[in-house]
Amino acid sequence: MAGMERVAETLIVGGGPAGTAVLTAASKNGALERLARGLVIVERDAALGGGRLGRYAITSDSTAQTFLTAVANNPHPELAALADAPAGQAVAAYRDALGVPLATVGPLLRDTGAALHRVAERHGATVLTGHEVQAIRRDGDGLWRARVVDLATGESHQRIARNIVLATGGHQPLDRLVTQRVAGERLIDLAGDRLLQSDQVLTLGGFEQVADLLSAKRAPRIAVIGGSTSALTTVALLLKGNPALPLGAGAITLLHRRPLRPFYYSVEAAHAEGFTDFGADDICPVSGFVYRLAGFRLEARDLVLRMLGIDGRAPDPRVALHRIDGDDASARRIVGEADLVIAALGYRPRALTVERVDGTPLALAADAGKPMVDKHCRVVDAGGAAVPGLYGIGLAAGFVPWGKLGGEASFVGQANGLWLWQNDVGLMIVDQLICERARAAA
Repeated sequence: MAGMERVAETLIVGGGPAGTAVLTAASKNGALERLARGLVIVERDAALGGGRLGRYAITSDSTAQTFLTAVANNPHPELAALADAPAGQAVAAYRDALGVPLATVGPLLRDTGAALHRVAERHGATVLTGHEVQAIRRDGDGLWRARVVDLATGESHQRIARNIVLATGGHQPLDRLVTQRVAGERLIDLAGDRLLQSDQVLTLGGFEQVADLLSAKRAPRIAVIGGSTSALTTVALLLKGNPALPLGAGAITLLHRRPLRPFYYSVEAAHAEGFTDFGADDICPVSGFVYRLAGFRLEARDLVLRMLGIDGRAPDPRVALHRIDGDDASARRIVGEADLVIAALGYRPRALTVERVDGTPLALAADAGKPMVDKHCRVVDAGGAAVPGLYGIGLAAGFVPWGKLGGEASFVGQANGLWLWQNDVGLMIVDQLICERARAAA
């Protein structure tokens, strides 16, 4: 019974980059002490902060400065000190580069997670590493019950909380490939056993797997399907892999539905390079950035600028672009003739069973492929209504910036970015949790 068990104010499910981003946002705004009182964090790994980010063999689409803003000048001295520690300096070495190798970012995220762990515990938080939340249920008293399992012993127990924040990350589910259609046909029928997902390719060892699959091909042909950052990053990885793949002219075809847009810091900067393919709705009213949300950045942007021949840049002859147009026979032929097909179709939230009072599953919007959260980071059910006391953040949550957060009116999709999570988005959740606490106390 709730009266016999301690009720936490907030339970954060997942202590990776998104889960710790909530703590970072609170720490930067003087709210971590208040948030930590009555806070429980449950994380599968042995420590907070790392998640899967450091396991990717690619560079970030965020600058070194972006990663360092989480700790530099932080009001908590042990967090601020990380900017000058070895992991922080390793990231800082890439200040002038097109992103930072994510393997280099990983140690900084883990060090930040460890510092946040210590600070949060000092102010009353309970951190359960090596544990997993299997399901959550909202009972008639308005409180959430979470089934928590100790992964080392298999023992389970219950945690009760007024609010829950889902920060479980995203993945590329295999079952999506069964129904995914490309150019009028099922992708699985077009590609067969030649199909990989981009996440397999982008993780450490992924390029080596590709090289092994193509080792018997003297002039391999690869089809990459998607127009997201993961698609462009996949192409970039294939182009610069070592040892190099034997790629001839047009060896890689990127098949995409939407136009490929580069990010610019201003209209003037875009015009200076002769780029005019944008209108008023493509400019962020807060920052003045062109394609602030839809535009590619850093290494992916550099590849797009070359492929579009902007400002006299020469396209890479090894890459061809094909924009899919409905029932597209040419696209089907490209996929059918490819030696390897890589699906870069984005990510979906990692599933967590959400139950009603009677224990039956509560259908969420995310279950049907819709955004998991609304404009306030509240998880929404299948009917579009916010589920009381349930919030979401992180990869594939489906959040779209609005209002003072900026972004272009024409943007379609979701915005994922560590800086957003560690600042405005994380703070949006923190503010709601603290307000909810004040209402409960009243």
